[in-house]
Amino acid sequence: MRSLFSIILLSVILWGCSTQNNVKPTDSSQPSGNQTKPPADTTKKLTRDDSIHKVAFIIYSQKVKTSVSGKTLILAFDENVNLFVLADGYKKTSAVHLKEDFKKTSLGAFDFTTLNQDGLTTFNFVDDNLNNVKFKTISDTTVSGVKAVKVNVHRLITFSKEYYSNQLAIDQQNLLLSKSDDLLSFSSYTYYNQKNYPVTSAVTYLQYVK
Repeated sequence: MRSLFSIILLSVILWGCSTQNNVKPTDSSQPSGNQTKPPADTTKKLTRDDSIHKVAFIIYSQKVKTSVSGKTLILAFDENVNLFVLADGYKKTSAVHLKEDFKKTSLGAFDFTTLNQDGLTTFNFVDDNLNNVKFKTISDTTVSGVKAVKVNVHRLITFSKEYYSNQLAIDQQNLLLSKSDDLLSFSSYTYYNQKNYPVTSAVTYLQYVK
């Protein structure tokens, strides 16, 4: 896993820097005074500044512990995500943002609560600015000789829904326990000096357990 991350991390930097020096070849089959003009390249290129500020993910399947209390189905989502930013880029970063897209998963049908940085319960709201999230650790690391900063976000988000009966809640729990194809999307970007840097996205499976 560390080797894979090293390749991704370094390729982002090299790609961002090399695209600045790309030269399109001309069509040598045409006479020198009548060469076909190549189509304009509308692909957005990363600058080196963009590259060193891009976030890289290392993410595993996310566990959701299911339980039933009376007529209420409770889903405790154990979010555990590792984000990496090159050390040079992190020095000039005011904020790292992390967003989860619950809408396309089974969790999207449920209301949820979590704790904010003041320890207060919030309803159907997760702060994506990690400056306001206390459930994280930040540490320096080195990957294949490349200095980086690791941000681990580990927090509990609790989803719940009340059904008409205890049996209906149990039936829904069993349906979720049988699911193996629920994919959760994450996205992350950094901010500095009134600029949002390019977004990185990742997906992983949700694992429903008792």
